[in-house]
Amino acid sequence: MTALLATQEIRERLAGDGVRTLDDVLAKSTCVRELKDRSNHILDAGGMRVFVKREKRRIDSRELAGITKAREARVPTAEVVFRGTDPDLGTVVGTLDLAPARPFDDLLREGALTQREIRRVFAVLADAVANLHEARLCHRDLYLCHVFAEAHGADVRLAIIDLERVRKHRRVLGPRVVKDLAAIFSSVPKGSTSEHQMARFLLRYMRYRKIPRRGVFPGLARRIRRKMARIQRHAPATPVGAAARPGAAARPGAATRPGSAG
Repeated sequence: MTALLATQEIRERLAGDGVRTLDDVLAKSTCVRELKDRSNHILDAGGMRVFVKREKRRIDSRELAGITKAREARVPTAEVVFRGTDPDLGTVVGTLDLAPARPFDDLLREGALTQREIRRVFAVLADAVANLHEARLCHRDLYLCHVFAEAHGADVRLAIIDLERVRKHRRVLGPRVVKDLAAIFSSVPKGSTSEHQMARFLLRYMRYRKIPRRGVFPGLARRIRRKMARIQRHAPATPVGAAARPGAAARPGAATRPGSAG
């Protein structure tokens, strides 16, 4: 039996519902996605809803490493409430559910935000992605289903999730950086916002990173468009896990997470 690593307060809250070990987490949670090497679960315990990501064959969590790097780079993401490692069961990382925040692409598709709120979310997202890239990190799966947002006028809450693939990059505007930007652009639902808005997003991203606009913007925009075309050509009709999330449409990067994604 492997005890969970958490604060004393969290351990006491979970223990009140009989959750003390990694085995308890897996026994009392609901599996929402099962793959060969990992699984996703929802745990309702201690007055919290916790999203649990299990990596079955690892004793070091890539998800936790990605979250840690992102937080060090001042990138908003989910709050870790517990973690655990077992030689037989692998690793688990539990993060607080992000509700009422929802995937940004769903909010755009449903017309749930005003144009002012959309502009504000994109501005906060541009700053977050600039922070990530300025720290020489790239997400490698930065579709809008992995960006959770909640907006009320000028008040915006945003979290970037599914950070297990975060890696270092070498070049300021190298291929991995372009892929991150193209993933954002290619997952914007058609007709949900304007090209002017997306240009504004890119200009804010460049300004935040102190990349000069003159002579760079047109070339970067062309590289993003070429990468978007390649993404669309290779996008599956129904991405793995898309059908398991209520309301998830076929799109690049769609993921499985009730109230979250990953």
